[in-house]
Amino acid sequence: MKVDRRLFSLDILRGLDMFLLAVVGPFAAALNSAISLPDCVVAQFHHAWGGFTLWDIIMPLFIFMSGAAVPFALGKRMESGRAGWAFWRHVLLRFAMLWILGMVAQGRLLTMNPAVISPFNNTLQSIACGYLACALALQIPSRVVRASLPAVLAVLYALVLHFCGDYSAGGNAAAHFERWIVPYLTPDCSKVLDMADPGYTWWATIPMFASMGLCGMLATEILRSGAASLRSAVNLAVLGAGLLAFGWALSPWIPPIKHIYTLTFTAQAMGWCMLALASLFYILDVLLADSERLRKCLWLFTLFGRASLLAYLCEGVFRPVFKAFGGIFAPAGAHLLGERWVPMVVWFFASLLLVLVLHVRIKLHVIQADSSGR
Repeated sequence: MKVDRRLFSLDILRGLDMFLLAVVGPFAAALNSAISLPDCVVAQFHHAWGGFTLWDIIMPLFIFMSGAAVPFALGKRMESGRAGWAFWRHVLLRFAMLWILGMVAQGRLLTMNPAVISPFNNTLQSIACGYLACALALQIPSRVVRASLPAVLAVLYALVLHFCGDYSAGGNAAAHFERWIVPYLTPDCSKVLDMADPGYTWWATIPMFASMGLCGMLATEILRSGAASLRSAVNLAVLGAGLLAFGWALSPWIPPIKHIYTLTFTAQAMGWCMLALASLFYILDVLLADSERLRKCLWLFTLFGRASLLAYLCEGVFRPVFKAFGGIFAPAGAHLLGERWVPMVVWFFASLLLVLVLHVRIKLHVIQADSSGR
């Protein structure tokens, strides 16, 4: 059975990822303020130098999912298998939009101060890199070549990391490249390197961002293959399990480090992404594909999945607005529940407002689509 319709599992997995970032993470922080969660739980919501935590999967999954959506979003824009000007105009405009929004979210673009504006330091820009790589890969007619691209890019990057430095925060090759190239891309007065998140690299890591996006596109091509749905899900799950095993097996020699996307970290991240997508695909798009009741039960994750970009901007750019709204109810929370539960009250009403904003956005989109279709 060839899958041509958009997969419900894609929206749900993207929604789960966004829900983890925008709701579950702040919930854990608020709950920790109230009752002091165990250290092993708190550690799952931080990025350590080395290892793999729940919080580490968020960014790789976003990049993976952007690639997974490409065959649906861009495939229909190909004219007789070829990409014309309309195709590339759409790709480049979306690339530019993601890049600029990334600079708004974390690159301090709205300060209009050249000394602090960072050209590249955000997940949206990493997604843009993966998205562009997938658009270019679509032009390759050979499925074998397209399938090999993620491995080629990942291995080339891994070889540079392994033989041109070490795996310390300051001594790895990606960090050296970052310190070399950023001064060429920013004015002399720039303080970007001093203000950067410690240990994170971006420019040298572009091949790995592209590799993760291509892994997502490969996953969708596997699920859309002519094989039976169960077999497609199993094939993707086997590939995911193989990547996990590969990442674990090499970890004693190549540490899994999220900040610089080492080979073992990326292999583990893509393994989990593929296993999650394979499981959701089989449950939601095969076994329960016609269940309207299930879709209604999952409406919250569908909402975050369909409006993921807006949810990301609300969480990353407009978070003070939502926290301020939640703060309106802080005095009542302190009076009724006690001071220590105030962070939970703020989180609850801030999250409620976020859901309302996303719901209104989707409703307006549906109304606009209905109006244009008449």
